[in-house]
Formats: sequence, structure tokens, C-alpha cells
Amino acid sequence: MDLLLEPLAWLLVILVSVLGVIGNLALYSVGKRGYDAVRDRFPQIKRERWERVATLYERHGSLALLLSGVPVLGSLLTTAAGAFGVRLPVFVLFVFIAKCVRNWLILVIPRELYLLFTR
Repeated sequence: MDLLLEPLAWLLVILVSVLGVIGNLALYSVGKRGYDAVRDRFPQIKRERWERVATLYERHGSLALLLSGVPVLGSLLTTAAGAFGVRLPVFVLFVFIAKCVRNWLILVIPRELYLLFTR
């Protein structure tokens, strides 16, 4: 895959990933204020969903943030990270990794599909 050797592709993925982490810091800060603040800000997050995320964090710890690149689930995971006391440097690292993977896939998959159907 020649995109792996393309510096501009890496720069784009890293830049968009950093912006994604910055956006998720807002959710992290809401979570730092606790479940009541989360419920007030996001009433669609029901107690049972919150408890499932708590179980995920109990089982896997901060590694659960590696799923934060998944749309919708990522917002819940990053909000919960603040509430469950994930340290900020760990949060930034795991969310950045997740965003890089997601953004790389967003860059590569359409290109590969295009090449597949135009050959």
C-alpha cells in the first residue's frame, strides 16, 4: 500500500486525530463532573448504558479507550473516562491511537475500493 509511504497522508491522519482528541477533551471534562453532570448534559445516556460502560472500564481499564474511534460509542467512552478517573495523559494517548486507526481507515478504504473497481 503506497499510502504508507506518503508523508502527506500521515500528516493528514495525525492532524485530524489531534483535532479529534481535542474535541473529546470536552466530553472528558463533562465526565470529570460525574454522572449527574453527564445526565444533565446528555439525557439520552440512560443509567443502564452508563453501567455497561462502567463494567467495560472495570474489565479492561483504560484500554477500553482504544474503542473510542467508533462513532457514538467513542463519545460515551470518552465521557465515562473522565467520570471513572482515567488520567489525562493516558486518555490522550489511547484516544489518539484510536483516532489514528479510524482516520487511517477512513483514508485508505475509499481509495482501495476505488482502485478495486477501476482496474
